[in-house]
Amino acid sequence: MSAESRRSTLRDVAKLANVSMATVSNYLNDYPFMKSTTKQKIQNAIEELDYSANQQARNLRRGHTGLISLSIPDLTQIYFAELAEEIIKAAREYGYRIIVESTGNDREHEINSIKAMSRNMTDGLILSPTCMTSIDVDELKGNYPLVILGERIFNAPAPHVVIANDAGAMEATNHLINSGCRTIAVVGGTLDEVIPSSRSMRTKGYMMALADHGIAFDPLMIRECGDWTSEEGAKAVRDMYSQGIRPDGIFALNDLLALGVVSQLREMRVSIPESVRVVGFDDIDEAKYTIPSLTSVNPCRKQIAKLSVKSIVDQVVSGGRFSRQRIDVDCCLVCRKSSPSI
Repeated sequence: MSAESRRSTLRDVAKLANVSMATVSNYLNDYPFMKSTTKQKIQNAIEELDYSANQQARNLRRGHTGLISLSIPDLTQIYFAELAEEIIKAAREYGYRIIVESTGNDREHEINSIKAMSRNMTDGLILSPTCMTSIDVDELKGNYPLVILGERIFNAPAPHVVIANDAGAMEATNHLINSGCRTIAVVGGTLDEVIPSSRSMRTKGYMMALADHGIAFDPLMIRECGDWTSEEGAKAVRDMYSQGIRPDGIFALNDLLALGVVSQLREMRVSIPESVRVVGFDDIDEAKYTIPSLTSVNPCRKQIAKLSVKSIVDQVVSGGRFSRQRIDVDCCLVCRKSSPSI
């Protein structure tokens, strides 16, 4: 069998990089004390030989499965589907695979995904709860690797990756104000701050921006929606116009709501952005291709994914769960035609 037709081995990588097999093994196992030049030589050899380590065998020897559980609310929500894809990509960089579970925004399903960890089915859990709250924190006790996403539980005994919801909402609202808008509606907002949520935090960021600019808050501008869907966004616009409310700016708290807002405004022949500017939140891929293309807050899903997976892998290597830690991820506004930069 020719060298070209067989799979490359650890020995081949060591020979090409001019290092020992032990050094290559240390590199593959993330040995911390290694010169950057040595790491680069090994990486170059791996790429040239298209070497693929038998990660599963290594994991079994360590007592690991090579799998991470990902529990998210709803795969039909584009944001969560795109986040899951980013987490899958991030895990591949560590030789891990992801098992995805959709909990359907159901508290019992969220708790069951936690209980499954006691059966050692995977090496760790990335959990994004929408129905559990701080009173459920005892369900999260344990030593298995765990990362929490979202805004529902801030006292979990585990690392927590947090989106800058309020800061992102402030940036979106400041953008609308600086663009000349003075009657800005929030579609999907809420004035209920009893239970932390992306709704309440993004609404709070909006209100903080108004206060900073000396603009009076009008409760009629907060348009609550049952679900964050395009249908609800369209309905919010119809309701406002039927009540004689004519905003010059609309901040929709996710992009699906914003797509419904844009669709309804176009159907009513309201020009965007000349008469009404529209901003969304999540910066889903579809935002680039709407008519007009959608200005949106990018919560940096790729960074969320990388930080979450890295924390799980680091916990696996350390042999147990890390203590409570808040890991903040910044947002940024991406301006497009629905509300161009000024």
